[in-house]
Amino acid sequence: MAIKQRVKEAFSSKDEFKKFVQTKEQGDTFNEDLLPSPPSHRTWTALHFFAYYLTQTFSPSSYNLGATLVSIGLTWWHGLIAAVIGSSILSIIVVLNSRGATRYHVGFPVYVRAAAGVAGSKLFIVVRASVAIIYFATQSYYGGRITSVGLRAIFGSSWERIPNMLPASAGITSANLLGFFIFWIIQFPFMFIHPTTIRHLFVVKSVVTTAAFLGVMGWAISANGGSIGNFNFGAKTLSGSALVWPMIQAINSVMAALCPILINQPDIARYATRPSQATWSQSTGILISKVLVMFVSCATTSACVGVLGKAYWNVWDLYDAVLTEFWGPAARAGIFFACLSMVIAVIATNVGSNSLPVGADISGLFPKYINIVRGQIFCAIMAPLCVPWKIIASATTFLTFLGSYTVFLMPICGVMVVDYWVVRRGNLHVPSLYTKAEGAPYTYYHGWNLRAVAAWVSGVALTVHGISGSLNPGSVNADSLKMYKLGFLLSFFMGCFVYYVLCLIWPPPVYPSAVSSESQGSMSFEYMAESEGFFPGESVDSMRGVLSGVAEALLRGNRG
Repeated sequence: MAIKQRVKEAFSSKDEFKKFVQTKEQGDTFNEDLLPSPPSHRTWTALHFFAYYLTQTFSPSSYNLGATLVSIGLTWWHGLIAAVIGSSILSIIVVLNSRGATRYHVGFPVYVRAAAGVAGSKLFIVVRASVAIIYFATQSYYGGRITSVGLRAIFGSSWERIPNMLPASAGITSANLLGFFIFWIIQFPFMFIHPTTIRHLFVVKSVVTTAAFLGVMGWAISANGGSIGNFNFGAKTLSGSALVWPMIQAINSVMAALCPILINQPDIARYATRPSQATWSQSTGILISKVLVMFVSCATTSACVGVLGKAYWNVWDLYDAVLTEFWGPAARAGIFFACLSMVIAVIATNVGSNSLPVGADISGLFPKYINIVRGQIFCAIMAPLCVPWKIIASATTFLTFLGSYTVFLMPICGVMVVDYWVVRRGNLHVPSLYTKAEGAPYTYYHGWNLRAVAAWVSGVALTVHGISGSLNPGSVNADSLKMYKLGFLLSFFMGCFVYYVLCLIWPPPVYPSAVSSESQGSMSFEYMAESEGFFPGESVDSMRGVLSGVAEALLRGNRG
């Protein structure tokens, strides 16, 4: 009733409607969600960060990755090795890209302004938001397929008799499309939850999803006479020199699956109670979960080969096959609860790694009208328009889908890491992140840091040509395709290298021009972090006045 009354009041007049759509605080560069997180919002502990990464990996997309690796000629233990190597590299980059946000408590749209410029940051924001929206859509498709199996467990033949009114070229049946929209409706209310509160969902999800994965694996082994099987999935396996590049592709795919989260680090690290809470817990969560989910998927599939006579890699295909083979009250109840846990898994993954970043990004683009919650709602509305069932129609397309993400995102990550750790040595002046006033360090050239743009273009150009070769074999030469298979590392390090070199040749400002050179010289690593990025006399409250039109006040002399 309260919601209905609020909507009615909002449309009662133009002034009321304006108040309804505008955020609490408004300006060209900030709103309440873009300002540094106050102490009351810093509620994420080591448990929440560990559960967050366990949540992102213990999901259908990571589970299904085993199938794509087998399809290119790898064995199950090759996948485990790829998971160990890939997650070890990820753990390092996660720590590097989260440190700054734990010290200055700002999210990605603001954090990236230091490297890209207050205006230039919008280029990187658009790139990240576009990727996250597509990823949100594909995850929602996974949720829809699992929902369809769960509904079949409930309604039985009534669900099976739903006529398919779609052609084969659609890439989805009418029943699965209905399941997609039912899942979308279930997921939609979670878009209204702010990230300061949603942390509890990750803890719940990490428990129920882990229990479901291990429970289904235990059932499969028991049904197979207590044997885990011989891990023979009937696919042709490679050996010798022919194994080298598929293995490199596997490592790249393992890392690419968490690529968006690497960029998203500031969006969650900003809520850490202490910097240490967001370091070791994240690294541990990535390493354990990546290796464990790869083993669980391979072991479950191997045991089910002996039970069902066929290797099922997709979670929904496996659950549907079990339901068909062992139809009865016990199987229907078991599969329903397994599907329910997977639905929770997809929702938590979507919220944490996709809708939250999109919400922050749209807020960064239109701070006067959009906050994080409204941005999350926009992300959800866009999901059906992406036609995700087309994106993941085959294993090859899926690998290309993951790889193409890294090409565009990892150079951004490389620029951010070098900018914070090397160029600025951990020192950010927070008020300057919200102004393009002359003399502010992040104004650069009309608000654009051309060094960062050049580094991003270089990282993308180095590997983007390989996408064509993955989708259309023979369209590019072998060397181009190999570079694409190394896309994660090549694009990341190219972004790092070009940005570092350009900053050596053309050093960017680190502090406002009014700060004395003597003060700048005395500032060691993370000197500004002790005051959370503020000089004496500055605060978030004083910043609001600056952002209302008196930016020069923060840039006047005597900052020492």
